[in-house]
Amino acid sequence: MGDGLLRIGIAGAHRGAGFVAGARAAEVAGMARLHAAYDPNSATTAKFADEYDVPVRCETFDELLDHADVVVLSSPQHHHAPQAVAALDAGVHVLSEVPAVVSLEQAHALVASVRRSSAMYAMAENYCYIRPNLVVRAMAREGIFGDLYYGEGEYLHELHTLQRTESGDPTWRYYWQTGRNGVTYPTHSVGPLLQWFGDRITSLSCVGTGRHTAPEHELDDTVLMLGRTSRGALLRIRLDMLSNRPHLMDYYSLQGTEGAYEAARAPDQSPRVYVRGKSPDLAWEPLDAHAETFLPKRYQRIPSEAGHWGADAWPILDFVETIRGDGVPPTGATTIDVYDALDMSLPAIVSETSINMGGAWCTVPNPRRMTGGIGTEPGAESPLA
Repeated sequence: MGDGLLRIGIAGAHRGAGFVAGARAAEVAGMARLHAAYDPNSATTAKFADEYDVPVRCETFDELLDHADVVVLSSPQHHHAPQAVAALDAGVHVLSEVPAVVSLEQAHALVASVRRSSAMYAMAENYCYIRPNLVVRAMAREGIFGDLYYGEGEYLHELHTLQRTESGDPTWRYYWQTGRNGVTYPTHSVGPLLQWFGDRITSLSCVGTGRHTAPEHELDDTVLMLGRTSRGALLRIRLDMLSNRPHLMDYYSLQGTEGAYEAARAPDQSPRVYVRGKSPDLAWEPLDAHAETFLPKRYQRIPSEAGHWGADAWPILDFVETIRGDGVPPTGATTIDVYDALDMSLPAIVSETSINMGGAWCTVPNPRRMTGGIGTEPGAESPLA
């Protein structure tokens, strides 16, 4: 562009608005700017470009790649991996919405593409950047809770109105989120937990309640997944997208040998924590009592207009700064690479197998051991640990 700024292109203009605050903050910081947009619906592209002053409007995804150094994939979830592969093969950096993949075949293809590409890949799991989750992550990594052995994540999001268009046609969510049975949208719940535990799920069991509220969908009203990590911890995940109830999209809990954490369950509650020997005797205290000590300085400011409690801006800001740092994340920052992204995404695929087998325990593949792309350049050094 002549100004030294990375060109950001957004694929999927309908959901791309969530990245605008981060892109604008990156421009203010002199790192990148929102330059191009693409959506299969040209009217949606035009509306997005007009609203956010995007100079280049693209008619195809390939055209978008010609106008971007970094592409943000905010398209429907089944397009994330194919678009990521195309971008990486074109040498364009990729920041993908969640989940990273919807099949094992996509996972193998994505790993191979990352390994052979000179461009970088990251997944934009914004729930990892929610303020309480950042505080708990820092406390967990400092050993404040002792040895961690149990955690919970719940994503209860009533989505009836998003299943069909105004004309009554099924949307992508109708199949990819509620037209399959299992934990079909896992990363908001799984992602923060894996960052707290510093671990991955190696096996899982998934069961459901059956279909009562909206029997036309394949997804059970509530789906529960138990996951065993490589260090033996137990994680419990609940997904509910159809029940008639208020939202509860960011509930987590954690239990360790030295303490516990519980997120708020209702609007009149606050996140709370107990640390043995520091909190009042067997009594909860507000998580905010620890925020000043443990909230990373990088995330103490909230970019203006950033959604999801201020979290939306950080995935793109961290990724852009990592690119400009030749792959080294800025101090205190975390980018979710392809292996972490698949650790958060693959349990969804395996959960479908488990629930269809009556809750049988099934193994979750380790993406680090996928062999696609091994021996190619520039990823010949990719690990198989």
